[in-house]
Amino acid sequence: MRIWYRRKWLCINGLTVVRSGPGLAHIEGMEANLMNYKRILVALSLSEGRDAAFDRALVLAKAFGAELYLLHAIPAGQPFSYRAAERLRRSTALLARAEAAGVKAEAHEQQGNPAEIVVLHADARPVDLVVMGRGPRTGWARWRHTSVAEQVLRRTTRPTLVVSSGDTGDNAAYTNVLVAVDMSPASAPLIAASLQWSGGSTGQATVIHAIDGFGAAGDGWMVPEYRGHVLGEARRELATLVPPRVVGDVKVRVAAGPAAAMIRAHAEDINADLIVMSRSKRFMHLGSIAIRVLRRTDRALLVIPPSVWEPTIDAEPSVYTRAA
Repeated sequence: MRIWYRRKWLCINGLTVVRSGPGLAHIEGMEANLMNYKRILVALSLSEGRDAAFDRALVLAKAFGAELYLLHAIPAGQPFSYRAAERLRRSTALLARAEAAGVKAEAHEQQGNPAEIVVLHADARPVDLVVMGRGPRTGWARWRHTSVAEQVLRRTTRPTLVVSSGDTGDNAAYTNVLVAVDMSPASAPLIAASLQWSGGSTGQATVIHAIDGFGAAGDGWMVPEYRGHVLGEARRELATLVPPRVVGDVKVRVAAGPAAAMIRAHAEDINADLIVMSRSKRFMHLGSIAIRVLRRTDRALLVIPPSVWEPTIDAEPSVYTRAA
């Protein structure tokens, strides 16, 4: 197992993070909002009853002053005319709700692979956020078949919010947000952007970093002093990524164990109503962590791909110190 610590300069849209040794960071020029959601796409459910994704997307669009795009993706194996009248009535009703809320909205439908259609429309707009539900899968179905949400998360370059099945969209902000980071350069802006979702002074935010391979025989972890040293260094490094203006309000945790399992366990422990994650290009195995979290929890999951930050991150070549 390897753990790497960085010492570098990081600049993100006027946000300067100066690292001058372990455990020290100064953040200047913090903008109120790093993420600006002006176009939101919601993938509508074809099932009967309330659409949790639309409820959440509507309240977000109203809060951010965003335009709302309603999308019906009809599977390729299903006749386009099947339940067409029902889709029309449903879209009309949802558009009326958006108009009543003062949100500009339009509806579209297309036949084909649902995940490909969602990604296609998200890129064509282009939208700032995709909102969708999990689907009705339960039991072994979630392992035998890949959900549309999973396929979208693997393909899209847009921030994607997968809502919980019980989401009523009562408030735009979540009250208890868990932010999972991998200590990559995208971690700092991910934490800053996640604070938008935590309800300000009324919400709670927790940042977690999981160290995989903890306790494996022969890697030195069995020595208590060594374990404490590495975990302590990781926690101090993680704390430098939290904006100083909110450092007292954000909890920082370092967990030892498989990332997906640790994220789910801590989400359960603090009763998080939203989990925020990114995807790592540097460590390929991290690309599927969000999928594993999605499969094993019904909590809302926001995944922000690293490509969102790439145009705004300008860092000098990293100097890494191998800790283990």
